[in-house]
Amino acid sequence: MSAVLTIALPVFAVIAAGIFAGRAKLLSLSESDALNKFVFRFAMPCALFGLTAGASPPDAKDLAVGLSYGAGALASLTFGYVLSQRLFGVTKQEAGAHALSSTLGNAVFLGLPIALTIDGWARPFVSAMLIEGTIIIAILTALISPRKEDGHAIERALSFILGPLKNPLIMGMILGFIYSALGIHFEGPVRTFFDLLGRAAGPTALFSLGVFLATHQFPAFQSVAGRVSLIAFGKMALLPAVALTTAHFLGVSDPDYWGALALFVAVPSGVGTFVMASQYRVYMSESAAAVSFTTIISIFTISAVLVAFG
Repeated sequence: MSAVLTIALPVFAVIAAGIFAGRAKLLSLSESDALNKFVFRFAMPCALFGLTAGASPPDAKDLAVGLSYGAGALASLTFGYVLSQRLFGVTKQEAGAHALSSTLGNAVFLGLPIALTIDGWARPFVSAMLIEGTIIIAILTALISPRKEDGHAIERALSFILGPLKNPLIMGMILGFIYSALGIHFEGPVRTFFDLLGRAAGPTALFSLGVFLATHQFPAFQSVAGRVSLIAFGKMALLPAVALTTAHFLGVSDPDYWGALALFVAVPSGVGTFVMASQYRVYMSESAAAVSFTTIISIFTISAVLVAFG
């Protein structure tokens, strides 16, 4: 229970401060977007570079955590993609957006700020992020993208492979691992620079999440209840169950790795799911409602993780 009071309570208090700022019209949705861009393009990549540049390359334990998350994510996205079409008669592109919301969690703006405050959790958390960013997001992007029947198969394949390299978070991690592998000393002004920007990532991300929740117009839940409930089941129940079961069979035993994996799969649907849905103009109401609904659920799931492993 002490972990909930010392970690979770301040985290949700920062989100609440952002909600207050949004409700009081101290910040607007466009200003929240500017904060998100700072976190996504600068602060968080610096935090991830600093974390990986001073660490050894991924080992078998890191791989086991990444594979465990990957198994849960594949189960959830397949479940959401197939069942949304069967139950609600949505198009394949809408099913891709449904799978996106069922799988992609709020790791950057909610999970990572918590993982960075707990000794031993950041490295395995980043291992799961690496699998998500290089494989799972690529699959989900392919599913939500409009279908092309005009012979551009090579272009789509290259986009699938190279797409993750356009993600600043993934590049921050990859460059950090390369820096570490080259054996370059990571101290002095270089470390201070990345630490300064990296420390700004967590609180800014949490605060901007609160502003987004306060200023975005969410649809009436009743109008999308069935689809959002299916998304919530996939994201908050099926994905964690498969991931943690896989971790057991892969022999993950380190409590820090268990805690980091449990936190990674306990976070709600990410704000990025709504951003991607908006970009493709598909499933926007469902994605927005899923962010709000699963964020409420995550208050209990994240607190449970911290009680069990923190």
